[in-house]
Amino acid sequence: MLPRIIGHRGAALHAPENTLAGLREAARQGCRWVEIDVRLTADGGLVLMHDPTVDRTTTAAGRVRELALAEIAGMDAGARFGAAWAGEPVPALADAIAAAHALALRLDIELKCDPGDSAAAAAAALVREIGRAWKADEPPLISSFDHAALAAVRAARADLPVAVVTPALSDAWREPFEALGAASLHVGQRGLTQESVSPLVAEGIEIGAYTVNDAARAKELLSWGVAGIFSDRPGAIAAAL
Repeated sequence: MLPRIIGHRGAALHAPENTLAGLREAARQGCRWVEIDVRLTADGGLVLMHDPTVDRTTTAAGRVRELALAEIAGMDAGARFGAAWAGEPVPALADAIAAAHALALRLDIELKCDPGDSAAAAAAALVREIGRAWKADEPPLISSFDHAALAAVRAARADLPVAVVTPALSDAWREPFEALGAASLHVGQRGLTQESVSPLVAEGIEIGAYTVNDAARAKELLSWGVAGIFSDRPGAIAAAL
């Protein structure tokens, strides 16, 4: 299912992360798939944002869960990345889906949930937005660290493929992975070894490794049977491969 290279948050070393500019840059670099992060807003919307707050990537401040969709959409998500990107907005998920369709991109939508948040509410909002906005034949992949959120997605839309995200293979990923019938397992690449990866590949488990920005490491992981590499510099990794 996974391609060899997936743009991470767009192409996060080359354009502001989780923006439409990032999607366009990933497509320009030849990506067929892009990973984006989404979070639930105070009024039940979904915006592209990795962190619980807008502080790092925008010129504003505040927790995503305490801000309305319209407030966040008016923030500048480009200026902190570089002056040339000033004015780039924070997109709603619907806008990102429309851009992905226009660019012929498949999306890995990673659903972010804070501790104490309702995973069910976030999952319901995501399923609702996909139902409204997704027009392509192939559905998006829904990934998350939050197993309850993935279970809620599967309960609402059994046709949507899901992926379990885990920082390391030593964490408790297998039980939820099997219970969810997950399509892939997305793992932090730093602790991966051939000895840990090969048995899982032999089982038929599709592994995506994040975040890989070194070409030699990408080649090594792929040689072990890792299916896909999430990279902030997908074009350079593709060229090296």
